[in-house]
Formats: sequence, C-alpha cells, structure tokens
Amino acid sequence: MIELLAPVGSQKSFYSAINNGANAVYLGLNDFSARKNAENFNSDNINYFVSYAHALGVKVYLTVNTVIKDDEFNDFLKTVAIAYSAGVDAFILQDVFLGKVLKECFDGIVLHLSTQGGVNELGGAEFALKEGFSRVILARETPLEEIRKITKIIETEVFVHGALCSCFSGHCYMSSFVGGNSGNRGLCKQPCRKEYSLESSKKSGEYAISLSDLCLVDELKELINAGVKSFKIEGRMRSPEYVGSAVRLYKKAIDGEKYDISEVKRTFNRGDYTKGYLYGVEKNIISDKVQNHLGEKVGRVIKVKGDIIFTDRNNLKGDAFKIISNGFEVGNAFCETDGKTLKFKGRAKVGDDIRITKDSSISNGDVTAKKKSLTVRVYLDEHNKLCLESDEIIVKSQEKIERAKNCPTSFDEIKLNLNKTDVYPFDISCEISLLKDMFIPKKVLNNLRAELYKQLFYKDVKPLKIPEYIIENKHCYECVYKAVILTDEFVKTDEGDAFVLHPVDYKDVDGIKEILENVNCDKFLFVPSFLPTDCKNAVEKLLPLFHGVYADGLSGIALSKKHGKKLICGTGLNAFNSIDLARLYGLGDCVASSVELANFERIAMQKSHLFTFGQIRLMELIYCPFGGDCKNCNRDKTFYSLTDKLGHKFKIRRYKIGKTCKFEVYNEQILLAKQEDYQFINLIGLDKNLYYEFKNGNFNAVKENCKITSGNLKRGVF
Repeated sequence: MIELLAPVGSQKSFYSAINNGANAVYLGLNDFSARKNAENFNSDNINYFVSYAHALGVKVYLTVNTVIKDDEFNDFLKTVAIAYSAGVDAFILQDVFLGKVLKECFDGIVLHLSTQGGVNELGGAEFALKEGFSRVILARETPLEEIRKITKIIETEVFVHGALCSCFSGHCYMSSFVGGNSGNRGLCKQPCRKEYSLESSKKSGEYAISLSDLCLVDELKELINAGVKSFKIEGRMRSPEYVGSAVRLYKKAIDGEKYDISEVKRTFNRGDYTKGYLYGVEKNIISDKVQNHLGEKVGRVIKVKGDIIFTDRNNLKGDAFKIISNGFEVGNAFCETDGKTLKFKGRAKVGDDIRITKDSSISNGDVTAKKKSLTVRVYLDEHNKLCLESDEIIVKSQEKIERAKNCPTSFDEIKLNLNKTDVYPFDISCEISLLKDMFIPKKVLNNLRAELYKQLFYKDVKPLKIPEYIIENKHCYECVYKAVILTDEFVKTDEGDAFVLHPVDYKDVDGIKEILENVNCDKFLFVPSFLPTDCKNAVEKLLPLFHGVYADGLSGIALSKKHGKKLICGTGLNAFNSIDLARLYGLGDCVASSVELANFERIAMQKSHLFTFGQIRLMELIYCPFGGDCKNCNRDKTFYSLTDKLGHKFKIRRYKIGKTCKFEVYNEQILLAKQEDYQFINLIGLDKNLYYEFKNGNFNAVKENCKITSGNLKRGVF
C-alpha cells in the first residue's frame, strides 16, 4: 500500500489532512522541529492528536529534525520520550549519528532519516540502514535512476509536492550567517526568496535563486514502479486549505481516479510547478519573476477603464486575484458582482493574465469528519454490575443494577447516551443485552461511557519514562592533522597538514596530477554530498591519486570505506555535538565541526577542526542558476557575482563533475579567527597570498585587503 503523508503544522491542518484521506501525517512539537515557526503541537496535547489519528488508522511521524547541541541533549530526549509515550509511529531525524543512541534509550523506536540527512545515492542509504534507520526521506534532488537503486535496500519516502529549497538540504547556511537564524535549527528566514541580480544571467526576473514549487502528481506511477513507499507533501507552514486540496489531489491520483490540479494552484502555487530533479534538472525549476503565490490563470484583460478591468470571462468568481504581465506581477484585484469585471490596484493593460490566488469556495478540509465505527455491548455480569465492552476493553460499574420501581431506563436512552462521543471520533452502534425493566442511573452510565471511550481512545499511550543519558566528553581523540586546508589549486602546506583538493573540473586528470605533484602532505579528494552515479564514477577514477576522502556528506564516508582510504569528516556532515564527534572519530581520521557552532559551544569538541580562515560556503546548488542552457553556454569563468537588493555581494563558484556543472555560493566576507591547532581553512575563491599572510600571523594585512567576519564563532545560532 502506498502511503500518502501530509504536512501538519496546526490543529486545523491536522483535521484537514485526515478528513481528506491522508493515511499518515508528520508534525512537530515546540522544540527540535525544522519548522519551529509553525503553530505545532505540545506536550499537553500530543497524546490526544496521536490517539485521534490512530483511532482512524492514520500514522503519526514526529519531526525532531534539527541539529542538537550538547547542552540541549537532555531536553531533546525528553521531547522524544513524550512523543514515544504518546505512541508516535516514527521519529524523523536529521542527525544520522543520533540513531544508535535513541535505539539504546527507547525500546522498539522507529527512525526515519530526514531529507536534511542528504541521502541521494546507495552509499548514503546503506549507511543510514546500519545506523538504525528503517526509512530514508530522500533528498529532493535525487533522480529517478538513483531512487530505483535505493528502494531495493531500504524503505523510501519521496517529496512529491510543495516548496523546493534552493540549496541542497542540510547544507544551507545563508539564513544562519545573514541573521543567526539557522535552517538546520528550524528557523530559516528564506533569504533565497529575496531579490538578487546574477552576473551573466540572461533571465530577466529579480528572484535569481528562488525555485518553483514541486508537483509530481503525473509521475506517481513511475515512482510506484521504482519502489517508493511513501509520497510526501511539503507544507507545514501552509494553510489548511492547501493541505486539504493537496491531499485530495494525490489521493485521487494514487487511487487511479481522474484528478485536476486547479484547487492546489489556487491554494498555493509558486512558479506554475516543476518536476524538479526527477529526470535531471528541469528547465523551469527557477521562478525568477514571481517568488510567492502565483495562483491559477482564469482569464485575460480585454479592457481597462479607471480602476476597473474587464475580462474575457463571464462568470469569474473568487476572492483575490493577481494581474500578471509577461510573467511579472503588476497588480492585484477583487471581483465585482457581475463576474465580468475586477476592481484593481497597480498597473494593467489589455492582454495581461488574470490569476486567482484565493477562492473561499475551496474547502479547508472541514468536510464530513471521519469516524471510527465501534460496537458497544451493554450487559450485566454475574453480580448484576453494568458492563460496557468494545474492542476487548471492558468497564464495570461499582454499583449493582436493580429492576426499576417506577421508570425503567429505555434502550433508546442508553443508545442516546452512548452516542455522546464528545472529543472522540467514534461512530457508535449498540448491542444491548438487558431486561427491559432495569433502571440505570445516568451518572453510572455517564461515568462508564467516559471511561470506556477514554481507554479505547488512549490505548496506544505508554507510561512516560524519560531516560537519563550522560554524554561522555572524551578528549582523547587522536587528531592526526594540524590543519585541514581545502583548496582548488596548489598552495604550500606543512608536512603535518591535510591537503584537500576540490577540483574545478573532476575530469581534468592531468591538471589534478600537476597540482598534487608538489604537495608534501597527505592528499584528500573533496567528495560532494550530492553524488549520483555519474558523479561517483568521476570521483572513483580520481581516488587512486589521493591518500583519502574528504566527505562532505554520507556518500563520502561510504566511498572511503569501499576503497580503504583515509577519511576526513567534513563540515557538510554538520557535527554539532559530542555524540557526533565520537561517532565520526570512530569512522575517520579527523573531524571538521559544523560551521554554525560558536567557540564556547565547541569546548566539548576541542579535538575537532574549527573553521578559522577563508571563504564560507553558504549554499550548494544542484541546479544551474543560469537556466541550464548548456548548448549556448559560453561561460568559461569559475566565479560569478550574486548581489542582493542592498548591494551585498556573494560569489557563485561553478565546478564540473560528472555530466553537469554544480554551483556553490560563498560569502563575500572572509572568516578570520585566531586558533593555533586543529584549523579548518577554506581557500576556495580566496587570494592565496592572503592565506600566507594569515599563516604568518599578519592578521592586519588580511583585514586591510578584504572584508572580515567572525561568522558564527561568537554568537553561534539560535
């Protein structure tokens, strides 16, 4: 059976998802959720909502999919314990290295690895399986050919609808470095949706890196044939109307019924939808002209008179409209009573598109509420005590039931009483085995009914037990390299360093050999987090030239083990706590901790390499920001500028691996921090002379020649 998994960011969305046919929902509590700004749920009501879903045969998955600091770990365990007690069916984690700890603390716990974990090929999936995860939520960038391979070894969940992140999941630090609001901590401020101009881009829109919404409703058969078990709808921050319409759409498609995407277009539609990365990067993946809700096209402007526009439709109905000219939003409007005209603000001309963005006729999911059918048996036991029984649960009265002296309790009264289900989603039928002249006090029947329904409803709730787990900060890891230096060209290093090469072109074997020729320390190849087959092949051809692998994701770890290479666990693995550090040191030779940790938070991780100097990579783009027009691409540059509306500049680096180009966004400012040992230095895009100044302790020379930042070293992230 294919699972349809719906987003639940509020109580209204919860009911909307269930009543419209979702057979699983995912939600978060107040903390440790990647959508921390959603309404969410809490420790006081999670028992009720999980039990409500279970009563109707709907599974509940809890998102605890943020990175965790050492001093938060006990609170994290408490959050998991509360949901575990409530009967949550599975827990969605970003941090794969916490899997074994949770397995140790909670008997039988089921773990799903979040899309933030970045699994996109077989090696990463195999790693997750070994760490105790029974399902992987694949990176949105995973192509169909890789999905087919992964589904053969582990259960998979795939996003089929909703927003696409501009950056590869788990590797976006743009929001974090702009304002300390980390996407990996559930507080993303979506800077990718802001206005930017991109050097050399032929696109005319202002939203250079804002992606269209995903819609794979036409591709479900392909995904089913590939072995996918769960279809996931994105949107915990969106409305109940959106949730209801999306669930209805995909349920019809799964059931083989005719479907129409009109409703979902009206509830939220960015960019008229894209198929994303399923068959390679689709051309329409960027929505550069309108980054927010575009709605559905319902007509055209045929005449403009003052603040009134006339349409080519005779029965236009709706609550809000946008006017779109050549792809750009030029005005908004609302409907006049005759259905032919709109009153508008902004600019409009004949021929412009009219798009409906709000339609109150679309149900927000307040359809007939689903209920569970229950049969309640009513009888007396051998001691004449009243019994109510359903689903093997029996409740009995304390009092004996006697024959009536005057007015017996009628069967209709009993049925009417038992049909008062209050907050429980039950549809009651009765089997009454009593003599007709019995008298049952209302209080007795009320109390028994309440107790029976409570026990039936909360049958999956377990006693709350919060485990104690002491993080052992072992400062005995052997850090074998004094400095880890990431570069795309030759730089002088010391014998005790690790030289990490991130080539501009992974196919340029001769150029790579020339760079490595004069390196006098251990050489590592940068292995990106996104590694489909063509990219993996390119990496594996180069590995004989290197001593080891610098793993920016789980794929790199798998490759190092496969080829018996040394391993540096890179910043892309987001080592955020001492448990991560211990696990990674069990796998590799050294660890570069997350770039988001503050210095005082790294005390417990003092044997990890700290990012002390160089360019901060803020985003990793799997799509081409120039539109992917390879045949007409005359670009031979490596770096391009991306400029926001306030004039802040970012660098976009292009490198070639496999069949396509990949892109990285770097901060214009250079990270500069004083650190004697265990440095991580990123020289990509940096004047190498500045590195030698830094290495010689000439910090003032660096400050004079470039803009400086302390990154998150002082403040950390929220």
